Amino acid sequence: MKIAIVTDSITNMREADLQRYPFIHYAHLNVIVNDKSYTDLKDITNEELFKLIDDGASYSSSLPSPDTFQALYEELLGEYDAIISLHCTENVSGTVQSARIARTMIDGAEDRIHVIDTNTASIGVENIVIKVCQLIEQDKPLTEILEAITLYCQQGHLYLTINDLTTLVRSGRMSKTASRIGNLLHIKPIIGLMDGKLEVVGKVRTKKRVIKWMIEKLGHNIAETGKQVVRITHVNSIDLANDLKHAMEVYGDKVEVFIGNEISTVMAIHFGRGGIGASWMPAD
Repeated sequence: MKIAIVTDSITNMREADLQRYPFIHYAHLNVIVNDKSYTDLKDITNEELFKLIDDGASYSSSLPSPDTFQALYEELLGEYDAIISLHCTENVSGTVQSARIARTMIDGAEDRIHVIDTNTASIGVENIVIKVCQLIEQDKPLTEILEAITLYCQQGHLYLTINDLTTLVRSGRMSKTASRIGNLLHIKPIIGLMDGKLEVVGKVRTKKRVIKWMIEKLGHNIAETGKQVVRITHVNSIDLANDLKHAMEVYGDKVEVFIGNEISTVMAIHFGRGGIGASWMPAD
């Protein structure tokens, strides 16, 4: 059985993985800057985005429409027997709902298209996509793959930290007063996806403490469920990403750690420069 994977551009997978698994396809979100639309991952980089924001530009994002998904699904159904559509949790983006609507718009194809809210985002989705691709390479039956995805969506962990709290003010998620106090004290909130919802799960003051917090959390999950596969993302902070990777490798053969692409432009709007994130799930 030929199976295609569809995901959204928030996932922003490494080029090496896209080359290895040519059956992965994107539905792209858009970034709106000064009323001009840019296709995520194609038309604008994070560096270009933040330069425009620094110059006072207004900005927002928009979802791929159901029509966009419908066109993509119809094209893929001409080549593949089934489509597994894996998306960022609906508590962060409404993209998965557009995919669900599109599925109902294609007559007779609902049993061939499986739209799944992964309960995570960004590198968390990337982790799941890679695991699914490995199962497809092993010619596992579709029913077994779908059962495995259900487990994957329950087992992942995702943590992000934001370097500049003013980013949260711009997106309406924090008051200006709280931001000034936080930046003055160098407080870095650690945000986790808990049951698919963003929650503040820790507060630290330095980058070293961010790394320490994540190392301890990773160690706890290793003790609970064994070897973990870790993916790291960042915005304009590759040195910190490398520091985190090296620190995590203290666990030796109990971890596999990968540094992925910078977080997508749509996510970078809220994530901000200097931010870093890590996601992990059991290897087996």
